Amino acid sequence: MTDTQDDTKTPDKEVLDDETLEKLAVEELIREAVQGAARAEIVGPSVDLHETNWTPIAKIPIVLKEIEKVKTEMKTFLNNNDFDISAVLKESNELCVESQQLIKEMKTCKQEIEEVTMDEILTSIESHDLITKELEAVNFAYKIVSDIINCGKYVKEFEERKEDQSYSRAVDIVYDLLTYVDNPSEGFNHLEIYSNAKVTGQLILEGLMHELLIEWDRMVNYGTRLDKNNCTVATITVALSESLSSIDILNALDKCKKLEEKVTDLAQFILKEILIPFMHHLCLTDSECDEVSIVCVSIEQKPNYKPTYEEVIGNIRLFFQYLREKLNFEFKRSVTIISLIGHQICEQFCEMIIKNVFIHTVPNNITDLQSYNLVTTVIQDFQVFLRSVHFLPENGPSLLSYMDNIDFLFADKSSQYFLETARGIMVKDLSISMSIGVEKLPNINRQIKMTNNDDVAEALSILDKTIPQSLFYFPRCMISKTTQELLDLVYGLMEQAVQCTDVVCRKLYNTSRLIFELYDAVVPYHHENFLLTIPQYVALFHNNCLYLAHNLQTLGDKWLNLMEGRQVNYAINFVDLVQKMRELGYKYLTMQMQQQRKQILDNIRTSDLNCMVGKDALGENAEAAIRQCLRQLQLLKNVWIGVFPANVFTRLMATLVNMFMGELIHRVCTVEDIPVEMATQLTDMYNLVVLKVPHLFHKTADVEKHVKPWPKFKEVIFVLGASLRDLDSHWNDGSGPLAIYFSTEELRSLIKALFQNTQYRANFLLKIK
Repeated sequence: MTDTQDDTKTPDKEVLDDETLEKLAVEELIREAVQGAARAEIVGPSVDLHETNWTPIAKIPIVLKEIEKVKTEMKTFLNNNDFDISAVLKESNELCVESQQLIKEMKTCKQEIEEVTMDEILTSIESHDLITKELEAVNFAYKIVSDIINCGKYVKEFEERKEDQSYSRAVDIVYDLLTYVDNPSEGFNHLEIYSNAKVTGQLILEGLMHELLIEWDRMVNYGTRLDKNNCTVATITVALSESLSSIDILNALDKCKKLEEKVTDLAQFILKEILIPFMHHLCLTDSECDEVSIVCVSIEQKPNYKPTYEEVIGNIRLFFQYLREKLNFEFKRSVTIISLIGHQICEQFCEMIIKNVFIHTVPNNITDLQSYNLVTTVIQDFQVFLRSVHFLPENGPSLLSYMDNIDFLFADKSSQYFLETARGIMVKDLSISMSIGVEKLPNINRQIKMTNNDDVAEALSILDKTIPQSLFYFPRCMISKTTQELLDLVYGLMEQAVQCTDVVCRKLYNTSRLIFELYDAVVPYHHENFLLTIPQYVALFHNNCLYLAHNLQTLGDKWLNLMEGRQVNYAINFVDLVQKMRELGYKYLTMQMQQQRKQILDNIRTSDLNCMVGKDALGENAEAAIRQCLRQLQLLKNVWIGVFPANVFTRLMATLVNMFMGELIHRVCTVEDIPVEMATQLTDMYNLVVLKVPHLFHKTADVEKHVKPWPKFKEVIFVLGASLRDLDSHWNDGSGPLAIYFSTEELRSLIKALFQNTQYRANFLLKIK
């Protein structure tokens, strides 16, 4: 149906009468006729398709008229056409008849094919399958026979090449045989001959390798032995040459993957038994060259011997010159035995010779560093030589790679040198001394720099008053020569550091600090026995520490002055080490003073002075103890005077004398009873002390100034030999010397011990309040 029919379709539920149905049928007929005429462009505007008020009877004449019109036009079209319509129609009928005839023939042919030809085709297929199976069987047998024949050919050809001494070709044939056997044709691997061929190939290869290894050992032999002088002799015997037989053997070993293994063994022998000993021991290289080259290296292990870099380079150069004559020919393109040896060990060799030889050539001072190019030139020439003999590949490691870090190496070498030198100085004898310092401060009026800024002028004035002039002077005393030597070393280090790069300068600054820290660790440990037993050592060590501390106060400023104009990103200062160095000297001086004090007290406490109760008189050991103490103090004076600064010596001696006299006073004042004879003995012994002690000081007047118990001690002597009347006059109603130097309890106890209980003593004791 057309679209118009769809639009006019009534709903399914509507009931249509006969007239309506007839009308719809005619309408449809007219629509189709009009649409057909419109498509043929023969219908004009005489028909209105959208007209609704019409009847079929009214339209029939119009339709008939149109039909006639169409017929007329069709006839006109046919008459005007160039084709003969009748002839075309006739030809079409003839073709239809022929087609029918062909159809019959095709059906007949199909029937014949199905009945006759298909049987023949089936028979041919069966024959083809049979022939295919026969051909497969023949091909299977052919391949097996071919494998057997080829295996035989390989074995026969191997025997021929072996007779011709063509090892390289023989190796190729054996590997071809094994490869052929590893890929057998179907069925061959199930035959017993296949297993035999495979085993035979393996045995042939093993036998050939064994012969090749024997040939290698014949051509290249090496080992070590001890001679009559107990020196190690490393020998390499080489019979290789550029002959075809040698080249053939090397290529055969290479194809067997055994050449690399043997060269590796040889390379490791050369490295461990020859090249490394060249770097550490005294070596002598000799060679005998003929058809067979024999290279002998005699190694003598001397204690504390280190060969120079020139000796190492000379020995290695000579060794490779000998080897080059026999091992530096190409057995295949661009490959020599020396190049293979170099490929195996060149990296280890370069690393070890740099570490053990060349790094040690780096100088430890700036002067030698500036001329270090002489050394690098020698090393560069040596590297060129090793490349020329193909031991070092062209793109291989460089012997001068360490020069990339020359600043760090120079810094480490300099640091190590200064630390080792400093330690060597520190372990020297401390008793070798020298005089330094000034007797008294020079009378210098320090002038403040003129400035227009009042604040700056005031600050400089305060600074001038705050910093004592003594800061820049050290008192006259004795120090160890090693101390001055150590300081000279540090100042030399400082002068070198300021000429170097920042990396080296910083390293050397840290080294200078380490030197003083090392002093704290090494000197007390190494000289410990002397510091604990010899007073003069202690005095010198004390002065050494204070002298170093004195120089440390201004060392940082001196360093910065030398670096004027350079910027550094780290602090340069030694002030933090000053107190540490002083405390080190004080520590051992204090220990010595305690030891001297203990000896003095032990002398007194082991004599009768320690226990005077119940005795009428003192034994001889009492006077001996006092004389021993005085002798000890006199010995200290002899070794300390002139060593310590005058004021230090005076204070130290005063300290010991104070303790000594205080102990003697204490012994008398704590006794309950002192007989007359004992008092006389004590008076004589104490007078001896009074006689000797002033001479322990620089000036005899120093005893009264620095020894506090001195007046009291003389009063004790007076009390021991005085009467009660003399004591009363010295008491002088609490205003005399006895009242000044003795406490009430001490004086009463001393009077009770010396005098009997009389009315006069009782009256005198009542006065002492």
